[in-house]
Amino acid sequence: MRKLLLILTLCLPELAGFSLADGLKPRVTNISSGFIGITVLSNIDRQFFQYNLKHQCLPIAKEPESQNAAGTSVSSIIIPVEEFKCTNEFVYKDFLKLLKAEQYPYLEIDIPYNSGIKYYTNNPLILRGVTITVAGVSNQYDINCKIDKGDNENQILDGTARIKLTDLDIVPPVKFFGLVKVKNEIIINFQFCIKST
Repeated sequence: MRKLLLILTLCLPELAGFSLADGLKPRVTNISSGFIGITVLSNIDRQFFQYNLKHQCLPIAKEPESQNAAGTSVSSIIIPVEEFKCTNEFVYKDFLKLLKAEQYPYLEIDIPYNSGIKYYTNNPLILRGVTITVAGVSNQYDINCKIDKGDNENQILDGTARIKLTDLDIVPPVKFFGLVKVKNEIIINFQFCIKST
């Protein structure tokens, strides 16, 4: 019996799709383009899913061209959920199921004109009213960010949002007869290349 418990203890994180060897933050492969990373937490570990933006720099207008545009988006980022990458195939399948990718294949982030984006500053800033749509549910968030100097005229918008699964009408899953419990929160990290238009 002790032997079985020892084997389960050593293998459970990998079988459940949680790797103890993973680092604490997604790695950026192309800082000039950016990435979106989603961290899913459980009582065992955390797992990362990352989507690399493919040589895209988001155009950010300083002000809307007309008064009617004031409530519209500066930029809208639409990402196919299936294109997020993960090193563990079992977890990847659970991730697609968790975010209802078959029914809602896209994750979307809309940054409004009046969100508070500034050009390079050493001070942190808060992006206000950013709409994030996951699994077909849209909510607005105020996101803590910073802006770093990029290359040439571009800059890097770096931020983090914490989203409760229950706010997305998702019940946090439980696996292996209750031994693995996914926490009621996902963390979305992002770095976007931004440029003035």
